[in-house]
Amino acid sequence: MNPVHTVPTMNDNGFILWDSHVIMKYLVDQYAKDDSLYPKDAKKGAMVNLRLYFDATVLSPRFADYCAPVLFADQQPDPSKAAKFEEALSILDGFLKDQSWVAGQNMTIADFSVIAVISTAEK
Repeated sequence: MNPVHTVPTMNDNGFILWDSHVIMKYLVDQYAKDDSLYPKDAKKGAMVNLRLYFDATVLSPRFADYCAPVLFADQQPDPSKAAKFEEALSILDGFLKDQSWVAGQNMTIADFSVIAVISTAEK
């Protein structure tokens, strides 16, 4: 069903998607009653994309780089990898300095994306 064999994968009546960011955007476009989770306004939508890409290219990779060797290879935590993950968390904190949610004053799919990492990191 998914040629890259990753999760999540979604089958919506024969329409196959993978990658959580793509799936969330599709679900909003296809089923949401309004655009609050992914604004149609170009600037607000761009901020959501910016945070989704931050999650995909910075936050999640640094978390995985730090945690995977500890969880799956029985290695000791690497302080330099921990520092890089902490830096990503600090950047995320900066996004929240003057606003309630990562992409603005309203909850969006970007918040769902980063909470997956944050809630896992807390464990």
